Amino acid sequence: MGRLKTGLTLVLIFFTMGLYSQTKDSVKVRLNHYTLTIGGGWTHYINNLENGDQDIQKDFAGVSFKFFWEPEYRLSLGLETGYYELFKVKYRVNPDTTARIDRTVIPLLLLVRMRIVDHVYLGAGMGLAIINTKVAGAGEKITTRTTSFANFEVSAAYIYPLSKHWLVGGEFKTFRFGGLNDWMYSLQATCTVKL
Repeated sequence: MGRLKTGLTLVLIFFTMGLYSQTKDSVKVRLNHYTLTIGGGWTHYINNLENGDQDIQKDFAGVSFKFFWEPEYRLSLGLETGYYELFKVKYRVNPDTTARIDRTVIPLLLLVRMRIVDHVYLGAGMGLAIINTKVAGAGEKITTRTTSFANFEVSAAYIYPLSKHWLVGGEFKTFRFGGLNDWMYSLQATCTVKL
């Protein structure tokens, strides 16, 4: 009986040593990465002005820049900025004088994005926006800069991988700028690089 116990103990010791002697997997897989996205396309201002409906220009080109941390899970965290023109208005004050108003916005948003199915993402963001307004007329120019704190964005994107590091796609997003109660939506083509 003693020999049987000693033999079983030796077999178990050699068996466990054999398990520990396995080599590590030589393939290294990064479970998280960072991405940088540049987008550009059409933006449309949703008019909430009481005056100047006939003279307002609401469609422009806009550009956005995003930086994302994408862990192994479906949820990603990021930052977004960009440059968008909200509207331009020309008023004829009298036959000799016209006034022009331009409003632009630079958002600074914290984003959360989730992959729903392959290549399809839904996102939301909130943060600050710097709103610049320029008024020119009668030989005078007035420029104001305000900061809006209650801003949010909702987005949907399709992102297709071309290679290991390059992706292209499209994104639709809606902004609300709380400081002025202004709305804007944007349809953009995007190019993404994995860092």
